[in-house]
Amino acid sequence: MKKVVFVLMFLSFAFAKAQTYSSKIIPNNTMLLHGYIGKYPITMYIEKIGYCEYQQEFTGWYKYGNSQETIPILFYYSSYPEEEGFKIFAKYDGDFETEVTDDYACQVTSYDEVFETSAENGIFNGLKWRKTDSTGGLEVNFLSNPQDKFWELGTQQVYLTNKGSIILDLGALDDYFSYAYAVDIIGHEEVSDENHLLMEISVPSKPGGNGRGMCGGGEEIYILYLKLDANNKLLNSDNAHIYSCFQEIPEDAFSYDAVFPENGIKRNSKQ
Repeated sequence: MKKVVFVLMFLSFAFAKAQTYSSKIIPNNTMLLHGYIGKYPITMYIEKIGYCEYQQEFTGWYKYGNSQETIPILFYYSSYPEEEGFKIFAKYDGDFETEVTDDYACQVTSYDEVFETSAENGIFNGLKWRKTDSTGGLEVNFLSNPQDKFWELGTQQVYLTNKGSIILDLGALDDYFSYAYAVDIIGHEEVSDENHLLMEISVPSKPGGNGRGMCGGGEEIYILYLKLDANNKLLNSDNAHIYSCFQEIPEDAFSYDAVFPENGIKRNSKQ
């Protein structure tokens, strides 16, 4: 009985120690803009919420000056086809009506106002605001550089943390890790004041692919090895691609031991 209690206590201690390391994924899906419709100051909030067919889908609101009343907005964006204009639709009750064309383009068919520009002017540049039943309009200008903020929407930061504090940007080790949707620490051991970790990282096969095309809903799995000093500074790293939707990876191509993570990742002689 004492042996059982001791083993359980040891496993609990090991689990608790491993839990000092974790991961944090911070998405960047929102932006706040300040600008003018004609001479009237406005604030616009935009949030990326996913996809409609092949297009990115955005929602949010805008309001005038210090008003507490917000007007819902909705728009879709894709860089193709290039001749498509950029439009942001507004509807007072937020009850937008939409449809998908035969070309898999998402369109808003019921709205009260629209911010629009031609493709030559680019997104957010040369925008004009008008009501649905009006042919005239007012020029729209945003402060700073809204394009830069817009291109960053949909990105994320993936971090390794220790006791809740960020210690390492995993995306800096491999750009693909920035798209991770799951990061699991499968092994952790402290040896001679150095911490050794093995992590399993899952990323979509086609980030932003919206589940379409070959491997649109597939995943890629990596094993990441990290060696950190007593202050959690990176001393060494290694990673192996162990599963892919695009290609077959032999099960014996790599070996690692979650019980002894300090051994790192081993490659067989054919790799």
